[in-house]
Order: sequence, then C-alpha cells, then structure tokens
Amino acid sequence: MELHEVEARLLSGLIRDRHAITMALNSGFHVDVLPSPQARRLAKVVLDIYGTPGTAFDEVTLRATLIDRGVLTPEMERYLNSVLAVTPPSAGELMELTGVLKERESRELLGQIHEAIGGYLFRNERQQEDIVQFTTEAITKLIDIQRRRSHRQVAPIAEAFGPLIVPRHVSGDGLLGYSIAPYERLNTLLSGLRRGFYYGLAGAPRRGKTNFALDLAVAVARNHKIPVLFYTWEQTRRVLAARLIAKETGVNPTAILVGATPEGEAVYERLAGAQEQLATYGPYLHLVEAGRKETLDRIRAQAHNLMQEFGTQEICIFFDYLQKIPLPEYMDDWKARTDLISTELAEMSLELNCPIFAISPLDKEGCRLDERPPDDAQMFDAYNRPTMHHSMGSGDLEYDLDVAMVLAKDWKATADLRQLIETRAKAEGIETEDLPKVDIVDLFVDKNRDAPEAPSNIVQYAFFVSLNKFVELDYKLEAEYRPEFHGFTKMQEIYTYLREHGWGPQRDLVAAPRGGAGGGGR
Repeated sequence: MELHEVEARLLSGLIRDRHAITMALNSGFHVDVLPSPQARRLAKVVLDIYGTPGTAFDEVTLRATLIDRGVLTPEMERYLNSVLAVTPPSAGELMELTGVLKERESRELLGQIHEAIGGYLFRNERQQEDIVQFTTEAITKLIDIQRRRSHRQVAPIAEAFGPLIVPRHVSGDGLLGYSIAPYERLNTLLSGLRRGFYYGLAGAPRRGKTNFALDLAVAVARNHKIPVLFYTWEQTRRVLAARLIAKETGVNPTAILVGATPEGEAVYERLAGAQEQLATYGPYLHLVEAGRKETLDRIRAQAHNLMQEFGTQEICIFFDYLQKIPLPEYMDDWKARTDLISTELAEMSLELNCPIFAISPLDKEGCRLDERPPDDAQMFDAYNRPTMHHSMGSGDLEYDLDVAMVLAKDWKATADLRQLIETRAKAEGIETEDLPKVDIVDLFVDKNRDAPEAPSNIVQYAFFVSLNKFVELDYKLEAEYRPEFHGFTKMQEIYTYLREHGWGPQRDLVAAPRGGAGGGGR
C-alpha cells in the first residue's frame, strides 16, 4: 500500500469512528506521523473536535469547523472527499496503519540525525561546533524518537492522585474488577477480575480447568455485557457450546452433542428452557477455535476489532492454554518459549487494560502430587500438592502473574462425601451406579497481588465430572488441616446444600441447581 493510501485510510477511520481515535491515540498516534501537510491539517481539526466536550462528531461538524478556521479550500475539499471515499479500516487494521506511519517517521528522523553526524565529521576544525553541544542535541533527538515510538509516556504520580481523592461513583458490590458472581467467595477473594491483571490457573488433567475458566468467562459476559474472547487450542466451539448448555440444564454434554441419552430419550425438550439463560451472555462470549495463525499480534488486533464493534474500551480475554499460543518464529527451548509467551501476556493485559486469564497444565511432578490420595503422614500437610511452579515448561510463570491459582483434588473430602452419598442412597433404595461422580476440588490462590482481606486463600468446589459443573461450597480454613479436625459435620452440610439445590441421590439427575452457572455457596 502506498504511503498516501495509508494516511487516507487511517484518516477515514478517524473521521467516522470516535472509538478509533481513542485507540490510535493510545497507540501513540500524533499528527506529525502523517506525511502530507493536508493530512496533518485535517487530522489536527479532527482531534480538536474529538477533544471538545459535548461536541457532535460527524462529517457536518467537521466541514463546519474547517470553514470556521478558513482551511476548507478547494484543494482541501477535494482531499476530504477523497478520504471519505476510502473504506475505513477495522480496529486491528487501524493499529497496523498507525504502526506503519510511526515506523516511517522514526526512520525519517534517524536519517536526519545520520546526515547531521556525517556533516559534522566532514567539516574542518574551524567550522565544527563544540562536540559536547552537538552530541547533546543528537541524543535529545534520539530520545524524542524513542518517546514518539512508545505507547505510553512517563507521567508524575501527581496525575494519579486527583481521580482517587475526588468524589466518584462507587459500585455497589465493592469490587475492583468485573464480578464473577455467583462465585461469591472467589469474587471476594480476588475482588473480581481486575483490569490490567494477568491471571493464571494450573491443574492436573480432569480437574476441570477449562470448565472453570469457561464459568468465569460466562460470568463476566453475563454480569457486565462486555465482549469476552475465549481462545481454545484444546476443544471445538461445538463441544464448548455443549458444555455451556449442560451447565444450564444438567443434561450430559455427550447427550447434547448426540441429541439423545444413552437410553435413546431425546433431550431437545429439556434444552428448550435454556434459551433464555443462554441469551443473557451468548452475544458477548466469543469462543475461538485457535490454530497456528492465532499469534498474540493477531489476537491483539481481534481484541481491538471487537472493542470497536461494541463501541467500548472494555474486554476480557481467556486462553486455553498458555503453552499452545503460537509464536511468529519457532523456539526449540520449551522453557524460554513459555516464559516469552507469559511475559507478552502480562504486557498485553496492561496495554489493553483488561483481565488476561491463561490456563496452564502441570508437569509430571505436579500431576504426580495430585493424582493419588496422600498417605496418613501427608493428610494434614497443606503444602503436599502442586503449585504454579509445577506448570509445564516453566518454573518462572508465577513471577509474571498478578494472581496465581491452582486446582487440586481434595481426596479425603471427595471420599468422605462419596461415602455419605452412598449411605443415603442405600437408605432411599437407590442403586449406587445411578449416582453422579462428584469430586471435591480445592482452588488455591497462591499469589494475589493487592489482595483484599478474606477468611482463607482456598475456596472449595463440588465438581460434577460428567456434567462439567462446578458448585462453589465454602472457604477451606487452616483448621481443616489439623489432625483434630472432624470433617463429618462439614460433609453433612455440603451434602444438605447440594441436595437442597437439586443435586443428590436421586434417579433423575438433570435438574440444574438454583444459582446459575456456578451455583451459590453454603
């Protein structure tokens, strides 16, 4: 694309979309990057209108402002018409065009410095100015190039004080980030999913990492009506859609995909009631079957496009999983590759000012710690379990993260609950093979930057394996790791809560619990 075409397409986007101006300015756009004088004059007027509070931003206002300033000459009229005839770029394309113009400007300025150095070196001694003065000017110009290329400018802390000490609207839930209700305990522990924060979730296979992340994505989309991107290198959109329907209806995802239960019973009538619930978040949640082309640069462009489409600066992005994200160039070192991806995700969360949530599988040692029940000596050891340092490919992942979480099976609680359910089922004459498979899973929040106060950093969930369904139970307290702790009372409370909300030893196990996608709590 020729340079004049680049600037015309960029201006076309700025004139037609106020959101595009915000994105361009955030990425370092300024009028001097435009090569032609007419483009710079036009862009200056556009930015002035944009910066005037309460001013309508449209073609009529633009022309009127150009006339008022005496710059709507016949030549400018022809140029403006040619710009308006150009198809405006998408948000991702606009960022690329801005980058092209910034690169051109940087090279041009470097060329000027190169010529100045050459001229200095070939002057005779009498003509030469003081070398300290000359190098100082050259360094100043180089720093200016660096400043122009940077997305953010360094500002004094005083600029951050004002917005914090003036009266402002405070959300009723008291959260710093996006609400993930109905996971109320985790909501409190994390203070929601916060803008500019990078979240990591690790766990062994079959612990429900994808389903848990999907629950959080649904919660943000449903509660806030903002675009949510969920990239998966593991599942198809169809499979994940079936899981979402299963969470709302209690019908096994396999039966949803097939269209009938193993006994041949059609499931469509049971699914009809889910339409209303699915509509509360369906338009905002975007499930992407990712592949080799979904590099972070492409994902960044897709995020900008989606924000432009919704006319918002808000977005939330999930990755399943981190180690599958492709890089532009192949890297043989698996650890270095994972660390590079993680660092870029942390930078992206700040650049887009949005929550980034990445799943990570565990290595063999981490899986070994989680795959079998602890012996008697380990039963009350809170540290005998996998951590984020057991993530596949990297032991440094936790240092990048703002919040590090690990899902691990609570073998003792799972066995105790299973025994209680079987006992109650036999008392009611129900065969044990009719019972659902339920794991008690502990979510350890091992790192929680700027954490609010909470009773514990561990939240306990009932995970209904066949339905891919999590139900939040309660915090797991430090006292529960002591030998004198008797868990029978707590297990009865968990059983009663699940039974009251539609989960218990009964033949018809399709009723979804009251309380939405994540259930409530005890």
